[in-house]
Amino acid sequence: MSFGKERCPNMNHGRWNPPVRYCPTCSEVVNARIAIPVCGNEKHARNLRARNTFCADCGERLMLEGG
Repeated sequence: MSFGKERCPNMNHGRWNPPVRYCPTCSEVVNARIAIPVCGNEKHARNLRARNTFCADCGERLMLEGG
């Protein structure tokens, strides 16, 4: 659960059963029981609109730091 040298502030790290596979803030796997889906531009666009740095489904980086 890292975010640079600090702890990631995303609450999915502390949940017993997070609804996403990857943390949208730091891309660490938070629920390995969820299968990795095939993402497309539509899913990534929704994640970007939610201001996620990483895709919560596949873990891919969506925006640059500070973006």
